[in-house]
Amino acid sequence: MPDSLLVADKGPARLLTLNRPHVLNALDAELRTAISRELRRANADKSVRAVIITGAGPRAFCSGQDLNEGKEQTAASAAEWQRSWADFTHSFLETNKPIIAAINGVSAGGGFVMAALADIKVMARDARFIMAEVNIGLPSIIGSWLLMKQVFLSRTVDIVLSGRDLPAHEAKAIGFVHEVVEKTDVMERAQSLAEELAKKKPSPMRLTIGRMREVLLKDWPSLEEAALRYQSEAVASGEPQRVQARFLAERAARAKA
Repeated sequence: MPDSLLVADKGPARLLTLNRPHVLNALDAELRTAISRELRRANADKSVRAVIITGAGPRAFCSGQDLNEGKEQTAASAAEWQRSWADFTHSFLETNKPIIAAINGVSAGGGFVMAALADIKVMARDARFIMAEVNIGLPSIIGSWLLMKQVFLSRTVDIVLSGRDLPAHEAKAIGFVHEVVEKTDVMERAQSLAEELAKKKPSPMRLTIGRMREVLLKDWPSLEEAALRYQSEAVASGEPQRVQARFLAERAARAKA
């Protein structure tokens, strides 16, 4: 089985490629752990001046949590599951180097959160975001908070409660995405930005990003506590498991048709 995360260095950038294209680069526990580990390694490596995160294949940056994993959650396992997600998000906030999301396709749920944790977002013109939690029976806690920090409350309410598609042009217009380019140019532009940032002095770059992370981390303990509380309540209801199992069954039926 191929590695779920590909790691390569290109000039001053460490490139992390989510490598599960058969499930639209969905985040299972193995992939989340690998991303967290490699972000921390990149942060400790002085030769790495920026991190680029992208998805393998033409269709997706990241489709969010792996529903095959999510449908198995119980009230008893919800706390450990949430802790694994907390470590995943925290690894981004521990990285005092610029993180560039090269969004080459659909980015939903946890993929949306991952993009929100990046410092710079370059998006393919035909890509789209979906804050999909409301559609799969889960509350959006960390994702909605990060989005609100970047595009304010009224936009967040619309995007999170509707669960609708957010196309690239709109994401750029509301300030969530920095640049929209053709799909074939996404990686080239991300690499160019990494090289531009690498020319800056490392100390002020590290300190400036560190301060921005510090501002977010100030509220993080209460945010993680809220995520655990609300997610546990949702999982205890059984609704997320039912919704996700139904979705997977319908997808399997379509594949057989």
